[in-house]
Amino acid sequence: MKRITLLAALFLTSLGVAWASPLTGTWRLLPERSTDLSGWKALDLTIAVEGDVVTITRNFAAGRRTFSDTTPVDLTKSANVVPVSWWPDNRHIGAYIGGDKTETVHGRWLDGGRGLRLESDLVLATQQGERPVNILRNFTLSANGRQLTLIELRSTRNRPVTYVFNRVETAAPRATGTAE
Repeated sequence: MKRITLLAALFLTSLGVAWASPLTGTWRLLPERSTDLSGWKALDLTIAVEGDVVTITRNFAAGRRTFSDTTPVDLTKSANVVPVSWWPDNRHIGAYIGGDKTETVHGRWLDGGRGLRLESDLVLATQQGERPVNILRNFTLSANGRQLTLIELRSTRNRPVTYVFNRVETAAPRATGTAE
């Protein structure tokens, strides 16, 4: 069955028909099943696919504070250089975007489009100086397509970061920064 699905997707792509990844949509974090967001209370992901470009938008919130970042990744390129205005991950540890304030990302589909792997390199500025960081992100869809698991392996951490999301049917923005 997987082979037929993959062949159909390749055939439709060769005809110029847009292929919709099952990862496409809006996803809301389940805090009770996820690694702590370290200062944030809520996280929504929006994944969009247009041709070979996957765009991931993260929307963080805590009370009235919000932050969004968008990472477009052309899967045909070996390196996508993405500007980074601010690094919201683990903001309590005093690590900020450093270097040239960019992230170099490349990615590929896994499991016939039911998974996505992104590998990123960036430089973080800390009190001890600048440090190169590599982040491997695996996005995996559940069998029923209702849940998305993101596992991040960071070169600066001994343990993986795990986020579990539910699909959001209506993409209405959050009213507050709570995990409602």
